[in-house]
Amino acid sequence: MARQKIDVLLVRKDAPVQTMRLGPWLLYIFLLLMILTLAALVGGGYLLYQQNQALSEIVKDNKRLRLSAQNLETIVRGLQDRAFLANMTGDGPPPPPPRQKPAPPPPAPAPEAKAPQAPPEQTADNDAKAKENGEASTPQEAQAVEPWPTSADWVEVRKVKLTKSGRDLLVYFDIANKRDYKHPAQGYATVLLRSERKGAPWVEAWPPTRLTPLGRPEDPKKGAHFAVQRFKRFRARFVLVDKDVEAVEFLIFNEQGELSLLMREEAGSKKSNN
Repeated sequence: MARQKIDVLLVRKDAPVQTMRLGPWLLYIFLLLMILTLAALVGGGYLLYQQNQALSEIVKDNKRLRLSAQNLETIVRGLQDRAFLANMTGDGPPPPPPRQKPAPPPPAPAPEAKAPQAPPEQTADNDAKAKENGEASTPQEAQAVEPWPTSADWVEVRKVKLTKSGRDLLVYFDIANKRDYKHPAQGYATVLLRSERKGAPWVEAWPPTRLTPLGRPEDPKKGAHFAVQRFKRFRARFVLVDKDVEAVEFLIFNEQGELSLLMREEAGSKKSNN
């Protein structure tokens, strides 16, 4: 006896049977909606990324402008103090007349007149204010500030490269350990950009930090810390805008904050230190 196929139809008692067919066009519409949704998510994510980058650049520029304003304020305050001290020195009491020794036979030549001297209180006040402004008020202090060390026996700066990218100046350099790699060279690095802005001298630091009237970091330990076994590559970024670059200075401080090396790279120099 041959087998027969039986169709089974399930029917609800409380509702009639309804047939519904889905055409291929509905599937195409669903796929199109999915593609548009993914494209919208990708576009929105890219726009959010761009906005985040723009806000980050604005925050960095504001920080640089604020530090530059603080540096200018420090320089102006130092110039005002210098002018005030110069006026005080000019208005001081006149020096006493030079004394001449009695002329024994044969008559001796009169001694040379002494240079005018300021009162002790005024000299002490001048020294204190000059030290507050980071200036050298005596020849001994000037010798203690200059000359700057141009080489060190434990670290060196080499492979310097200056590159302009749009409105930015990128400074690439290596900090190399001159001792055995088992004894890493540790310290702090600061890069100074010396330039002119609207005809006036301009000094800017990387990493951003406050500078003294002499153009040196107030706190050397706020520079870029390094611990180098052989060498390490660094990149400093400066915003040029309306600045004319003159030179770039590399300051290397030891862990105690003492200046160990100062290297100057002229902006027109195309060769790098190896």
